[in-house]
Amino acid sequence: LLILMMFRHGLRVSEAIALRRDDADLAQSRLWVTRLKNGLSVEHPVEGDELRALRRWLAMRDDALPWLFISERQQPLTRQAVNYIVGMAGKRAGLGRAHPHMLRHSCGFALANRGYDLRLIQDYLGHRDPRHTAHYTRTAASRFDGLW
Repeated sequence: LLILMMFRHGLRVSEAIALRRDDADLAQSRLWVTRLKNGLSVEHPVEGDELRALRRWLAMRDDALPWLFISERQQPLTRQAVNYIVGMAGKRAGLGRAHPHMLRHSCGFALANRGYDLRLIQDYLGHRDPRHTAHYTRTAASRFDGLW
């Protein structure tokens, strides 16, 4: 769930570990994403598979802790724990060395490859400056489709 949400919402590690239970509105299928680095905080839709995984995760928990993601010791996840989780998942998947910020970049590239415009991707990732988003759209071959 952590990896899925980091990819789907383009979360930085610090944004993912700061998520709280009340940021996820399961009734409305929405997630409030508080962006760091002076980014634009926005509400994101939560897709069906992600919503079902969120419900399963929260149903498994028997604590009243406010954080969405917690460790086995009932504490919020640390940056190091997220690095380890993503690194091990990448290794198991045969991807070699993977780090969490790759999920944020993958989100940007996936949206660009689906044909979404720069401004929409910029807002979704919380970028204030379009220059930070432009490199995702420059490599999307689909943007040239139908030119001629």
